[in-house]
Amino acid sequence: MQINHPGRQIQADMPGVVWGPSAVGVDLVKPSGGSYESPVMSGRPADARTRASEAYFLDLAKDLVTTSPLPLMLTGGITRRTTAEQALADGVVLIEMGTALAVTPDLPARWRDGREADRYLRPVNWPDKALASAAGMAQVRHQLRRLARGTHPTPPGTHPAYALLTEQLRQRRALRRYRTWLPTTQGTAIADRLA
Repeated sequence: MQINHPGRQIQADMPGVVWGPSAVGVDLVKPSGGSYESPVMSGRPADARTRASEAYFLDLAKDLVTTSPLPLMLTGGITRRTTAEQALADGVVLIEMGTALAVTPDLPARWRDGREADRYLRPVNWPDKALASAAGMAQVRHQLRRLARGTHPTPPGTHPAYALLTEQLRQRRALRRYRTWLPTTQGTAIADRLA
């Protein structure tokens, strides 16, 4: 279960929040966070302490490990093996890496060989934080689509404006297809009910 918190201001409340899911059979908790005003999850953290850290939620996870009845999963900006190993040593049981693997899909093999990632996404430093966050996430999805097609990621990553524009066009086409499909399925469902 992912627990999203908008920032460090409620970090003190998180241990109490984790106890609830344990009572209903949840197996794992993933602390996450950010908002469009302070999108930590897309590499634009709010405070200097978080910004300096590669793993955006490591401090929170370390605090929760001592009080949580559930195992914790860590996500958020992990690209270096030493960071992942430190998180595991601090009691986190699972590491999630999306962006790092979208850009460097052979990262686990590199780590085994003692090497680190050498490709990173272009930073999105636009003044509009919500737009910058959307562009950053579009960059990751663009790289994942390239991998799905069997092509390598684009070093140093696709330009954020291009990724965002192509993402918007792709979503618009999908919405048009859905709007065309929807009346036919609704008509079938109504006909089935009347029969």
